[in-house]
Amino acid sequence: MFYAFALTGSAMAMAILAMVQVLPVVVFAGFVGIYVDQWNRKTIMIASDVVRAVTILLIPLTIYFPNVMPTIYWVYLLTFIYATANAWFFPARSASIPNLVEGDELVAANSLSQMTFQVVQLVVPPVGGILVALLAPDYFLAFAITSSTFVFSAFALRGIQTNLIPDRSRDDKESLMKQIAQGARYVAGNAILSFLFVFAMLLAASSGILNALLIPYIEGEHGLGSAQFGLILSAGAATGAVAAIYFSRKKELNKPLYLVAFAGLLAGFAVFALVLAFDLVTVMLSWAMIGAVDVTLNIPLSVLMQELVEDKLRGRVFALLNVAFTAVQVIGMGIGGVWAEVAGSTGPPLIGAALGLVVVSLIGFVVVAKLKLHNRLEITAESVVEDAEENLVEVHA
Repeated sequence: MFYAFALTGSAMAMAILAMVQVLPVVVFAGFVGIYVDQWNRKTIMIASDVVRAVTILLIPLTIYFPNVMPTIYWVYLLTFIYATANAWFFPARSASIPNLVEGDELVAANSLSQMTFQVVQLVVPPVGGILVALLAPDYFLAFAITSSTFVFSAFALRGIQTNLIPDRSRDDKESLMKQIAQGARYVAGNAILSFLFVFAMLLAASSGILNALLIPYIEGEHGLGSAQFGLILSAGAATGAVAAIYFSRKKELNKPLYLVAFAGLLAGFAVFALVLAFDLVTVMLSWAMIGAVDVTLNIPLSVLMQELVEDKLRGRVFALLNVAFTAVQVIGMGIGGVWAEVAGSTGPPLIGAALGLVVVSLIGFVVVAKLKLHNRLEITAESVVEDAEENLVEVHA
């Protein structure tokens, strides 16, 4: 992102880059989910890592091909390919976790996964920020190091011995559109999944504005560079890691739907605090709150999805959630970029994002209480377990 901002200095260009990063999810994820439910999920993740390693390495080399098309367009194109690999990797990863652990270990497994990510975010961004600052405008070494981490990930994934090939016997002969529709009907027929989908989509617009304008806000409004930005990310990672450690000690979550709505509410307050920040320390404190909220939102959301969706449908349901969330997020990014250009400041759209998070979360609390969704959650979870046991008996028979 700093590489692109150095090329253009434009908030709108950053919004476009942010949209390019998530657009493949909207375009491809519905179909990707079908194949995640049919192909070897380990192979999908390894192939995604290889593609990401190559595209990341090519990005800084695009400055040598300005005659073909402007460098920023090369960045957009390679980022799109990179993001397409992401669209394959993450649904496969999320769908694989329940195959690797027992049902009562899902909270701990997702918490440890989040903690790993947060610890890396705590350590790496300051180093990366300093590296970028020292190397600017030649960022090749920073990109090369990032590329190597995907190679390492691919080798690590090869070590998984558990069979990650889903049962596809019932869906092989159906058309892609019918299989996508089957996943959509599964979500529509479950009140809790429907609530999670709608709630995530409503949060996505504010998330898009924040993602598109974060770099212009940090650098444009506060004059902070890449090294300081690394410290800001680390502050969020530190609190995120603490939150993940807290959840990793739990076997189950009490009132998880309220927890999701509460996390959205805190996110709104955190973005308000970010807008009011006046120096590096206050920006770090605001982002530290956002880091904790992000983990608090993601863990119950992932656990609920994994508990409520059968293995044979899990890939496409996760992919559909990615499509729904990302489609609205892209709209939010576009709104944020245009709004910032018109207003001449990133402040007004960020305030709008904060208000959106607060309002949506308050509505979420009301919906969960009025529809008594936690009572339905207990009944639905029991039925999913019974169905899984029946399928297991059929397989053994």
